[in-house]
Amino acid sequence: MSLWAGKGKTLKIEYGIKTLTGGRSENQDNWNAVIDEKNGRYCFVVADGLGGHKGGQVASQIAVNTITEFFSKIDEDNVQQQLVNAMLAAHNAIKERSSSDHLLRNMQSTCVMVVILGEKVFWTYVGDSRIYIYRGGEPLYKSKDHSVVQLLVDMGEITPDEVKDHPDRNRVLKTLGMPEELKPAVFANGLILQPGDYILLCTDGFWEYIIDSDLQNLSLHFTNIPAQKIIDILVKGIVKIAQQTKERYDNITAQLIIVR
Repeated sequence: MSLWAGKGKTLKIEYGIKTLTGGRSENQDNWNAVIDEKNGRYCFVVADGLGGHKGGQVASQIAVNTITEFFSKIDEDNVQQQLVNAMLAAHNAIKERSSSDHLLRNMQSTCVMVVILGEKVFWTYVGDSRIYIYRGGEPLYKSKDHSVVQLLVDMGEITPDEVKDHPDRNRVLKTLGMPEELKPAVFANGLILQPGDYILLCTDGFWEYIIDSDLQNLSLHFTNIPAQKIIDILVKGIVKIAQQTKERYDNITAQLIIVR
């Protein structure tokens, strides 16, 4: 899917999305893309729910719906506060629904939100769903997980390569809907986009089976391939590996944005 990045702009935004249930009984991931092509405004969201039967799916759907509804309030003058407000609104909406329905008690969700305003990109996230940005085949940004294993990496107790197989890999420290006060990570300085930039939003079910060098290679060697085809190729490869690794592998969701 291709979209022009704003009236009078020279950039073109193209994106692709893939989500699969994987080896689970239900898909607790959710996503959305909100497009205001005329005004050069784009919002991309990916969320990964946590909870019992239906709880995680409901939590991630509330997160995506609440955040995308909030997008209309965001502009460059208030982006810092409104990114925080969007996450807090989703956080409170999940907590409110959880407290009113005992079947959904303690449901939570991770979330990644990327906003493009004209030629600038901003983002915010909570949990271990990730954002990767590549420019010219080189890594420009990778979000730092809000998780136990990330703390262990920061303390030097494990290496980044040991994260995926660590017994505490699924223990996240920040989620939408958690009992504690929420402080999401926010990047509101506004990165100026350039043709050739790749932005990837994904859940842990995706990045668990892919290494950073694979992502770097895709931005080097898939330069003329549509974003949707790239995502299809990546997810197909991940499913093949996941099926060989474990029967009940996680839901897989990835959204790729390419600046042309």
